[in-house]
Amino acid sequence: MDLHTLLLKVHTAAGAFALGAAPLAMAVAKGGRWHRRWGLVFLGAITLTCISALLAGLEGFDPLLVLVALFSFHLAATGYRGLYLKGLHKGQRPGRWDLLMHGAAGVVYTGLLLWGVVHLLHGDGGPAALIPTTFGALGCVVVLLQVRRFHRNHHDKQEWLYIHMGGFLGSYIATVSAFSAANLDMIEPAWLRWLWPLLVGVPLVLVWTRHYRNRFDRGERPGFLGRLRIR
Repeated sequence: MDLHTLLLKVHTAAGAFALGAAPLAMAVAKGGRWHRRWGLVFLGAITLTCISALLAGLEGFDPLLVLVALFSFHLAATGYRGLYLKGLHKGQRPGRWDLLMHGAAGVVYTGLLLWGVVHLLHGDGGPAALIPTTFGALGCVVVLLQVRRFHRNHHDKQEWLYIHMGGFLGSYIATVSAFSAANLDMIEPAWLRWLWPLLVGVPLVLVWTRHYRNRFDRGERPGFLGRLRIR
């Protein structure tokens, strides 16, 4: 078995683990032992998916799948780091890892956005232009929101929860996008194969986040908050 084939097998297996682990983490009690375990399985699988995609990219792997793997990893890492940044409203500062991660991601996303826009301006309306433009723009928004969050003076006490939820759910949506692009050939046009999970999933994440914001605004405290911890 050559290296490229091995990387593809690792990438496929890790992606399958990620697709299976995320629904299990969502199904069990939030903050409980199995929620944390399945969440870590998902994060580990996404990390392996990203690494294998990057290495396979050097061997001719689809660059769009590499892009989505990077996007998915960045969102999962953002959601995970949200658990470490519960004290921003008390003056906690982001770690070097946070600044480095979002800084590097910002450079990558800006490049992807510019690449896609240039292709669109030249009349290319296919996936090679639409996918970098869409994921680059979304990634830039995520980075800008995080950097703004790190430097503002006033914070929502529960914003770490919204970051945790949005990061992991967004990562799962991106993973579904990669699965769809690689396997659901019956969906036409080709760009829709990549983007339908975002068109469906992003509004659902926004509605779910708003649901919890409204509960907090009413003075409610969901029971799982007391169980959410890093380990």
